[in-house]
Amino acid sequence: MSGTGIKSRFAQLRLPKGAPPLWAWAIIGGAYYVLFFFLLRSILARPSTPFWTSVTLTLTAALLIANASWNWVFFRKKDLWLSFVCFVPYLLLALTLAGVLRRIRNPLSDWYALYPAYLSYATWWGYRIWRLNWAETTKR
Repeated sequence: MSGTGIKSRFAQLRLPKGAPPLWAWAIIGGAYYVLFFFLLRSILARPSTPFWTSVTLTLTAALLIANASWNWVFFRKKDLWLSFVCFVPYLLLALTLAGVLRRIRNPLSDWYALYPAYLSYATWWGYRIWRLNWAETTKR
């Protein structure tokens, strides 16, 4: 959903001090998909009950869709304010899934807990990107 102009998009933006370079974001993105691959594998391999399996799979799908949507908003639509606002429901979904994984005693719940922690940073990063580039976004 991010399209092909990722490098040029980053070059257009003023980034906060200490923000990871583009290559680090690629590693973070790769780690995200590896985590969700193993998470889905563990959910499907050890279903607890049909209800909790459905809830967990639904939340996981919602998070994957939210991630793809954020990429579309940030890279293609180029709406920095909306990309920041999108973090609120995204983070709430991630925290809800963390609670469900803990409740069903999923073996990856501790590893997954790193993801909402990362999203806290990503929310701050999104806010800073929006504020640093506010003047440019209001000209459109």
